[in-house]
Amino acid sequence: MKANNKTTTFILLTGLLILGVFTTVLAFNLLPNNESNSYYGKYGKQIEAKIETLTVNDGVLEITTSGYAKEYCVKSTKSVPEDTNICWKEIIENKASISIYRDTKYYVWIKDTNDIISEPKTVNYEGM
Repeated sequence: MKANNKTTTFILLTGLLILGVFTTVLAFNLLPNNESNSYYGKYGKQIEAKIETLTVNDGVLEITTSGYAKEYCVKSTKSVPEDTNICWKEIIENKASISIYRDTKYYVWIKDTNDIISEPKTVNYEGM
């Protein structure tokens, strides 16, 4: 009978150990992570650049910025672009331009030299 008690105790302790390890791994993966991941742009932090104006002339969106603006992204969806998205284009001397389509709402983000992404600004190009 003692062998059964030892076997039962061993099985229970092993099960508790496995459950404890599983719970620890699960908690570690679900808790917020404060690590810096350079793959993604930093969104919502203090940005050192600003979109000054957005104007549309004959189907061309002209963007004027100030501060340390490095790149811009123009999309027709509101989802924040990842740092590596192909929409990011260079801003030269705080100016940029891109062709856009009529009757479409666009979202415009800029990224500063610290790779911090701005809040989006919107522009509507309503054609005649």
